[in-house]
Amino acid sequence: MKKKILSVLIAATLTLSLTACGGNGEQKGGDSGEGGLSGEITVWSWDVALAHLEAQAEKFQEKYPDVEFNFEEMGVSQVYQKMTTCLQSGIGLPDIVSIEGEQMAKFGEKFPGKFEEFSDMISKEDFFPIKMAECTVDGKVIAYPWDSGPCGMFYRSDLFEEAGIKAEDIITWDDFIEAGKVLKDKTGADMLCMAESRNDNTYRMLMMQLGGFYFDAEGNPQVNSEASIRAMEMCQRMYQEGITFNNSSWDDMVTGMSDDKFACIAEAVWMVGSIKDAVPDQEGKWAVMPLPRFDENQESMGASNGGSVLAVPSASKAPEAAKEFVKFCMEDIDANVEGFQNYGLYPSYLPALESEVFKEGDDYFGGQQIFDVFTEIGKTVPGVNYTENFAEAIEMSKNSVAKIILDNENVEKVLNDEQKEMEAKFVK
Repeated sequence: MKKKILSVLIAATLTLSLTACGGNGEQKGGDSGEGGLSGEITVWSWDVALAHLEAQAEKFQEKYPDVEFNFEEMGVSQVYQKMTTCLQSGIGLPDIVSIEGEQMAKFGEKFPGKFEEFSDMISKEDFFPIKMAECTVDGKVIAYPWDSGPCGMFYRSDLFEEAGIKAEDIITWDDFIEAGKVLKDKTGADMLCMAESRNDNTYRMLMMQLGGFYFDAEGNPQVNSEASIRAMEMCQRMYQEGITFNNSSWDDMVTGMSDDKFACIAEAVWMVGSIKDAVPDQEGKWAVMPLPRFDENQESMGASNGGSVLAVPSASKAPEAAKEFVKFCMEDIDANVEGFQNYGLYPSYLPALESEVFKEGDDYFGGQQIFDVFTEIGKTVPGVNYTENFAEAIEMSKNSVAKIILDNENVEKVLNDEQKEMEAKFVK
């Protein structure tokens, strides 16, 4: 009787796995000989990313007509849930999948050997260093860099002018704070939109500027490092100096923009489209500059937030065709330009960023060549090790931000406590 029950449970489990994973195990096709490519490729991705891949598939098929595509749109969390289920079972995986760059290490570390390698197909020097780091696990390139998120400082040029502030005079974060006091006095607006507890984005950007991150190259926690402490102390100081606007939610931030409540947002290049959509009536009133440095005489590194990669699971029935399509989409200059123009996907492929479209002035930003600014920033963002524990580390970090900003707790003590918590949880 027990054996019969066990058989039923196993059958039910397999049925559920097949349902959750989309039942891709029956895929037919492969790679044809004589230099041609063939096969049926299933792609999992989300909204604009999927739309861009669909458009590029038509061009790819002009060269390889024997390659067929199936595109499945789903949300980011749905992709991750299905990927986890299917990687565990080995059944129903797609041939190509979009993954956020910061999440690639989680899948690569938890499921070693389950993704195709691109090490021999890619020239690392052609991409931003941070993007190559996202795609590399245990020394192997297991994904292809796609869109990127170099961070700069978006600022209201009209409010700066009203307060008599010149962006070029703001070199350091100390300069930024002093300018913020003047801005507050002259206009009543806060200098920086910064969350007090909802996220740790500002702290993370500042930490990356100093060459720090939650984890070191070996994956060990290092949140009580000098870089981490300096970054958090600067966030605490800006709050205490009264120059920050609490970014408690996206809607509050948009309302704050509309009502002239703050002048600056430290964020990634994708914020360009968000600002245009949120406050179209402020055209000509925004500009971009690099994040201020910590030390005037020392060139700071850049920071990054967001972006994605493309990966090919090893279970693919047409791995060569899938990999060739990924390379085509990520390294074809026209494809990169179209992804940017049509969907706002800012590439990490340096040859594409030399295209004229990335050097044109943007009328909304007063004609400034803003994308040149972000390209130069992107080149300076150091590679970091996200590890499989990145998501949990952020949650711990948000708690630390709240203690330090809202409760005015000692920075070193809070970060030392967080370090101990991370070591207990992550160090094996």
